[in-house]
Amino acid sequence: MTERLTAQDWIDLALTTLAREGADALKADVLARKLGVSRGSFYWHFTDLGEFHTRVIEHWRQTTTEAIISDIERHDSRERRLDALLRRAFAHGAALEIRMRAWADANPLAARAVAEVDRRRRDYLEQLLVEAGVAPPVAAARAQLLYWTYLGAAASRIRAPAEHLEQIVAELKLLALGGAAKVPARPSKRSRARREAKLP
Repeated sequence: MTERLTAQDWIDLALTTLAREGADALKADVLARKLGVSRGSFYWHFTDLGEFHTRVIEHWRQTTTEAIISDIERHDSRERRLDALLRRAFAHGAALEIRMRAWADANPLAARAVAEVDRRRRDYLEQLLVEAGVAPPVAAARAQLLYWTYLGAAASRIRAPAEHLEQIVAELKLLALGGAAKVPARPSKRSRARREAKLP
């Protein structure tokens, strides 16, 4: 078992454990028990717990920001990129996001990574909006509002209901790109009566 484990196995388990139990569980003996191996396997791959935490945080940054941006960039239009990004952000749970931010309260390395990720995500959102024709100062403000909305949704620990996701994404795109919501008004009783009176 020990020989088959890789450093990535430990890092993947760490992120899963972080999302479920928090940063206090990111210890060599705790993770070794979960994997059914001795602590020696941990120290085969990592010099100490500090190095391990550094690599876990870097992997979080890569998978939750850079990999997502790369995936979004594969879409062939700016509107599709924004749509895909909003769906990605609001359709999935955010347990890992919340736990990482809690860890950042006590860990300077995690705090620095969270701050850098926040800046990178906001900058990317702003870039999408500017490319869509939004004036830079307005794009910056709207990107910040969208990001605060995401963080608020994450903090609520409530995933957007599937049946409401389309409307949520549509409204967020209106906020991002401007314009008024085009919700068809319900006809009044008088207008319905007029239409019915004209029917043969």
